[in-house]
Amino acid sequence: VSPPEGYDLEEIRELEGIYGKIEENPLGNELEEKPAIIVIMNESFADLSVIGEMETNAPLTPFMDSLQENTIKGYALSSVFGAKTANSEWEFMSGNSMAFLPDGAVVYQQYISEEPTSLVSNMKNFGYTCVALHPYYNTGWSRNLVYPDMGFDEMYFLEHFDENEMVRRYISDEEYYNKIIERFESKSGNEDLFIMSISMQNHGGYTEKYDTFPENIQVLNGKHEDANQYLSLLNKSDKALEDFISYFENVEEPVEIVFFGDHLPSLKSKFFKSLNGKGLSGLTLEELQDLYTIPFMIWTNYDTEEVEVEMSSINYLSTLALERAGLPLPAYNQFLMEMMEHIPAINSRGYYSVSEGGYKYLSDAKGEEAEWINKYEILQYNNMFDLKEQSELFFPYLTR
Repeated sequence: VSPPEGYDLEEIRELEGIYGKIEENPLGNELEEKPAIIVIMNESFADLSVIGEMETNAPLTPFMDSLQENTIKGYALSSVFGAKTANSEWEFMSGNSMAFLPDGAVVYQQYISEEPTSLVSNMKNFGYTCVALHPYYNTGWSRNLVYPDMGFDEMYFLEHFDENEMVRRYISDEEYYNKIIERFESKSGNEDLFIMSISMQNHGGYTEKYDTFPENIQVLNGKHEDANQYLSLLNKSDKALEDFISYFENVEEPVEIVFFGDHLPSLKSKFFKSLNGKGLSGLTLEELQDLYTIPFMIWTNYDTEEVEVEMSSINYLSTLALERAGLPLPAYNQFLMEMMEHIPAINSRGYYSVSEGGYKYLSDAKGEEAEWINKYEILQYNNMFDLKEQSELFFPYLTR
C-alpha cells in the first residue's frame, strides 16, 4: 500500500490543529452514569428489498421494521459481499475504510499493527471493561491473535456457549443473546461495560436441509430454496432480537445497543436476478451498491431522538454510537463526523456524491469531495502504515 497523493506530516499536523479539542458530552445527555454499550454485528443480516421487490408468505423482520422509539435507524454500505465478515468488523471498530486497501485484503491477517487504535482502545480510555464475544472458533480470521492486541479484557468463543443450542450447525441467536445478557448481569455495580459481538446463526451456505430447522418463510415469486432457508433464518433472528431488546427495555441503568449486518448473504445469482433483473453481473454502480447495503440501528433504553438515516457506511457507525451515548468524540471520530456531511457513505466500491446525487468511483471524485477523501486516506495511511510517525492525537491507543 503506497502513500496517498499529498501525504506528508505537515498535512497531518494541520488536521491535528483542527480536530484536537475533545468535546465533552456532545449530545448533552444528562445521564448519571455512562451507558453500557452492546454491539451486535449480526451475520448476513440484510434487507433485500433494497435490491428489488420480493413477495413472501409472511413478514420477514416485523420487529426490526417496527423499531422507532429511541432509535437511529437506516442503511449503511458494507465493503464486502457474501463473505469476509472480519473486514466489516474492522471498519466498524477502527473507523477506517477498505476503500483504500487492495481488493481481497483481510486486515486482521495482513495489516493489523500490534497497537491498533480502535473503538476498543477508546472505550478502555473512557474506563470501560471491553468484552469480545463470538460463538465460533477463536482462530477465525485470526481473532485469537488480534483481539488481545486491540485491548479486549475478556474474550468468549464457541467453547463458552451451550452447543446444544444450535440452528442448523451454528449457535442460535437466542443462545448468543443469552450469553450477552449473562455477562451484563454479572457486571459489578460500578463497571462500565462495552461488548463487541458477532453472531453466527445466519452464516452460509443455505442449500443443505435440516430436519430440526423448519423453513417457515417461502419466496412466492419463483423457486429459490436457498433463499427460503436464508429468509427463514432472518425471520428467526428478528424474533430473537425482539426478545433481546425487550429484556433491556426493563433494565433501569442506561444501555445502548448497536445492531448491523456485516454483509449480504451469498445466494444463487438467479435469486438476485429475480430481484434486480440482472443477477450479480452487468450492474451499474448504483445497482452494485445495492448488493453492499446493510440495515443498521442504534437503540437506547432511555430517551433519545428518533433519527432516520438514508445512507451511511460501516466505518461511520462507531462514531454515531459514541455520539448517541453522549461520550466525548476522540479526534479521529471528530474528523469522521464532519466528513459524513460531505461524504455520507464510502466503501470498497465507491462513495456517494452529494453534489451529483448518486454513487461515484473514488477515482472520479472532484473538488471538495476529492479533498475530503484524500484527507481520509492520508489519516488512514498514517494510522496503519506510517507507524514511526503515527499521530498520537488521532491514534493514541491506550492512555491508561
